[in-house]
Amino acid sequence: MSISLKKEKMIEYLEKAKAHDETFRCMLWGTVHANLTSFQSRSAASVIMFFAGAPGISGSLSGAFCYIGLTEKCLYVVALDAYNTSKITGTFCLPFTNITSLSVRKAFIGVSHIVQIECGDTIRLTVKGTSIGTDIKDQKERMAIFLSEANALKNNLH
Repeated sequence: MSISLKKEKMIEYLEKAKAHDETFRCMLWGTVHANLTSFQSRSAASVIMFFAGAPGISGSLSGAFCYIGLTEKCLYVVALDAYNTSKITGTFCLPFTNITSLSVRKAFIGVSHIVQIECGDTIRLTVKGTSIGTDIKDQKERMAIFLSEANALKNNLH
């Protein structure tokens, strides 16, 4: 059982999740909050998802560790098992064209930021500027790139 997040696994898992014709602009770790039931019940889903049959994964992701990747066109999230972070519980891809609004704010505690994404429902990502508990030593720099990209995306939404 491992609760450590690893750079090599982040790259491996995100590369497996993305489309072959895309390249990541940034990758980092964080936590994800999303109501999966409402996403899964849509007939014209704005989010392309795959979730394994893991306990607690059917209704919502509430603070699940995840790896986050941004490409030119999409946001990718790979959710991890809380007790064994080498196990993927689900992945989703959110095309930027399906995002209706996006906000970025500093969290109350520490060096974290919260990115809230509206796409018919709400996805909230908390990104951390620390490497504690991981071997991703350049997390602070990765977070800065991610926040810059998120703010650029926010400014380009219609």
